Amino acid sequence: MTSAAGGHERLYRGLLRLYPADYRAHYSDQMVQLFTDQRREVGTTRAWLRAPADVISTALGEHLRRNRTVAHSMTLAPTPAGRLLGLLGILGGGFLLMGYINLEAWTPELVTLRLVLFNLGAIAIAIGVHLRQADAGRLLSLSGAIPVVLSNVTYVAFLLLMFAEPWQLGGERTHPANLWEMSAVAMWLSNAWFGLVTLRLGVMNGWSAFTLMIGSIAAFAGMGYFGLAANGTLGETVKMTLMALHGLAWVLLGLELAFRRRPAPTASASEG
Repeated sequence: MTSAAGGHERLYRGLLRLYPADYRAHYSDQMVQLFTDQRREVGTTRAWLRAPADVISTALGEHLRRNRTVAHSMTLAPTPAGRLLGLLGILGGGFLLMGYINLEAWTPELVTLRLVLFNLGAIAIAIGVHLRQADAGRLLSLSGAIPVVLSNVTYVAFLLLMFAEPWQLGGERTHPANLWEMSAVAMWLSNAWFGLVTLRLGVMNGWSAFTLMIGSIAAFAGMGYFGLAANGTLGETVKMTLMALHGLAWVLLGLELAFRRRPAPTASASEG
């Protein structure tokens, strides 16, 4: 090999450093040999005019392909438990949305069943989302999930109690309405906080978390507890529409848990 030929080879090998290291380890010798053959066939000048563009374009493609492969390898398919929790959330959110269709057909029994399924779906989503995002901030994730679970369990308990048998207070049969309203306030506010925590951790889809925040706040305002709008007014219509976002958010989060690939667990979970 002449000194000039060796100089061309070293320069070309330097250009090949644009490729990923593992790609160079496998193919650099063959690529140098191909470049040498091109110099003999078309001349050194034409070979060098062609080489930089070829190397840059193919090296960029290899980096992009490698990044996609690495990103895919860092995610795992949803676990069976995650799929089940996600499907329960879809079911609960779907039943909540169904309550806005043909209201006259909903008997008290169906309304109770709808609310119970909604609460069970919310609990399932809170658990499933926590399991998925815990590595991003275990304590913060728990601070969002635990209030959702407790408040929804409490709401269901009061709901079933009221439906099954009114309380006996002072010799009169009365519903525990005040306690039920307090549990509803806790439920909607904890759901909104859960949406904010999920948005902050950034593991789940941000639009789903944001929709849950807005829907929960709207549901809290739409309880009629503060009389913000009378039935049939534009304000009531807007609030009911925003409340429907709450059910949509659980459906979206459920779809993500059931079907979207999850991040692979890290060596140690972050705290905070």
